[in-house]
Amino acid sequence: MQEIKNNEDRAFQMEIVRDFSLRRTRSRITRLIDSNEDLRTFITLTFADNITDLKEANIIFKKFILRLKYLHKDLKYLAIPEFQKRGAVHYHLLVNIKYIDNAILANIWNQGFVMINKVKHVNHLGLYISKYISKNLFDIRYFGMRKILSSRNLEKPIIVIITQEINAFFNNSFSKLKLLFEKDYLSDWLGKISYRLYSS
Repeated sequence: MQEIKNNEDRAFQMEIVRDFSLRRTRSRITRLIDSNEDLRTFITLTFADNITDLKEANIIFKKFILRLKYLHKDLKYLAIPEFQKRGAVHYHLLVNIKYIDNAILANIWNQGFVMINKVKHVNHLGLYISKYISKNLFDIRYFGMRKILSSRNLEKPIIVIITQEINAFFNNSFSKLKLLFEKDYLSDWLGKISYRLYSS
């Protein structure tokens, strides 16, 4: 009976760790996207062949990025690899390319289906895209692999953690910035957390 309880406790602890890791990954994606407002084109890349090995797929993806950079020298991107139901890898990307013809992009990819969508009428794009990230990130096929692929030239978010004592000082400083998102959270460890996302 004690062994069953220990197994249940371990499973519960693992679920907490997974939930925390998922939230952290979603937060990282949200902040990166919100720090790079020029990422407004959404691309999905799939493989015609049933490529199920993420390492192999990432090699092909990196070659695609090099070919795309040849046409767009200032390319910025953030990509999330996922597995389709059939097991094949596919990629969701946000890029800073304002326009590219679908046929040209399909030729550069040269691996299968390509879909391009201009992101319009989305107030909080980072939050919208981060919803693509699911608990599937804990799939064993991701083990040892990066779950987010991004260009080095992305603007990095500045995270400021302030205490109640200096809140008034920072509120005055932040009043000149554009508030993108605001939400309050209740944490067992930290109490009330007020999360605000600003843009200059």
